[in-house]
Amino acid sequence: MSSVATAFELSGSRPASRRADGKARVRAGLLGAARALFARQGVAATTMDDVARLAAVSRATAFNYFPSKHLLLAALVREMEARFLHIIDTQFDQPATAAERLAALFSWTATKVEETPELSRVLIGASETTFGAAADSGARTARTHRAFMRVLDAGRRAGNVRADVPTEVLAEIIGGSYAGILHAWRVGRRYPLRRRLDAAAVTLAELIAPRSRPVRGAGAMR
Repeated sequence: MSSVATAFELSGSRPASRRADGKARVRAGLLGAARALFARQGVAATTMDDVARLAAVSRATAFNYFPSKHLLLAALVREMEARFLHIIDTQFDQPATAAERLAALFSWTATKVEETPELSRVLIGASETTFGAAADSGARTARTHRAFMRVLDAGRRAGNVRADVPTEVLAEIIGGSYAGILHAWRVGRRYPLRRRLDAAAVTLAELIAPRSRPVRGAGAMR
């Protein structure tokens, strides 16, 4: 490729790259502003004008990126759920049992929630509300279920997850416990989130541990 052609391609790509970077910065700024406002005053009391003002962009620009505050909220919920899936992915960088990975996930959750409790309540509430109502709720539920399944399947292959109960069933129990504890914390200001998550991790570790012989009735679940 000639130097002229190379220079032409580069000169054409740089403005596009700068535009993309600029758009990403504006979007990140709007999400950051929404994050701060939702945590401080809740979704109902926040307007798009508030978000635009805090993000230092015009009202028109804010609406161009997010036509409503509820779309901002939905984006933040997707961001939260993506972090959850990413944490599970990164756990496979190091050897560990399924129980250890679940305990690490539960501990990480407690830490993140404690860092931003008010925002976490808003996002967890929004996530609960949209499950079953949003068009992508089925896909979101399936992604979470598959993430727990991945942990359990890896543990079963390594011999540290029981083989007498389908991993689908174990994943449902784990997912239900996890979601139930987060819900209880969201609605109860004095709920001991970390203690409950730690206790759940211990109990679930016992539940998924290998058995020397099948538990009575387990065959019916196969």
